[in-house]
Amino acid sequence: MVIPAYNEAEALPAFHIKLYDVLKNTNLTFEIIYCDDGSVDDTPKIIKSLQKDYSNINYVRLSRNFGKEAALTAGIAEAKGDAIITMDADSQHPVDLIPEFIAKWQSGAQVVIGIRVNPSGKGLLKNSGPKIFNKLFKAITGQAVNIGSSDFRLIDRSVQSAFLELPENNRVTRSLIDWLGFDREYIEFNANDRDGGSPSYTRNMLFKLATDSFISSSPRPLYMFGWVGIFITSCSLLLGLAVIIEQLIMNDPLSWKFTGNAMLGILIVFLVGIVLLSLGLLSLYVSHIHTLSKRRPLYVIDRSKSIHSGKN
Repeated sequence: MVIPAYNEAEALPAFHIKLYDVLKNTNLTFEIIYCDDGSVDDTPKIIKSLQKDYSNINYVRLSRNFGKEAALTAGIAEAKGDAIITMDADSQHPVDLIPEFIAKWQSGAQVVIGIRVNPSGKGLLKNSGPKIFNKLFKAITGQAVNIGSSDFRLIDRSVQSAFLELPENNRVTRSLIDWLGFDREYIEFNANDRDGGSPSYTRNMLFKLATDSFISSSPRPLYMFGWVGIFITSCSLLLGLAVIIEQLIMNDPLSWKFTGNAMLGILIVFLVGIVLLSLGLLSLYVSHIHTLSKRRPLYVIDRSKSIHSGKN
């Protein structure tokens, strides 16, 4: 179990009791990794006190608050099990579903993803934000994302190994796991209320997470200027040619009566389109640099499913 925690002192004790009761009934060997993302409340003290009563708790303390994605990555890197389940420490992810995650993994799934089906909170942003984001994400990146996809998920050791080979810094864990592929299953759940405390994710942090998802997953946003430039240049060029033919060659038979200022405006719009078109061309080169800078592998081999003949 990999559980990132930031200032979860109020929710953590009740969460741990529920989690441990579920895990001990699975009859499997398990470890619980609490990755403390630089908490400034009593979270470290609570985890250390839990360690005195439970021998299978590992405590990973980050030197400062690096963010949830960094904490998730650190916890996944520290995990030693054949399967890893990541979940939040505020009890919103129902621990009672853990046996279902394990059962799907034992049936062959390498990734099991929890899909939240109830609204994530009150307000337009909380209720409609995930749907809007997923539609935009699919339109811009070409990658389909399940509405309600969460960090409550299971990955097996082969996925862990592939995930840890991805070196990029502005990472979104769920997007990277989705990019890797592998055989996957889904479990729907209704999120619980928090046991205590307040969410650490602000609107600005959610916006940054969404932005990082777009930028890290696809260079297509770079091309938008180029497409706008093509549209503006084409329209202004056609309009300019029409004006020249109608006004200067045919002596204004349609009585358009374009003034010199109007023609100058068309020329300026045409030049703006050329500039945007140039930015689009530049973006093609930047996108290649962007792809190289992430240093993602060209392909990922699922070695747990690959078969070799044994011949030299």
